[in-house]
Amino acid sequence: MRSLRALLELQRWQIEVLSDRLYSSDPGGIAAKRLLALKRSEAESLQAPKAVNDP
Repeated sequence: MRSLRALLELQRWQIEVLSDRLYSSDPGGIAAKRLLALKRSEAESLQAPKAVNDP
């Protein structure tokens, strides 16, 4: 039980740190936002093309 609690606490800390980096006004936050935007645009462009008979 102690190890699960420690793991949960670690994950909460990681989320907090990542959130602070993502939404901060420093250059690291801007870089994270740009990286997320790039990943999203790549994911959208990688969608399967429609077949000829698809609506």
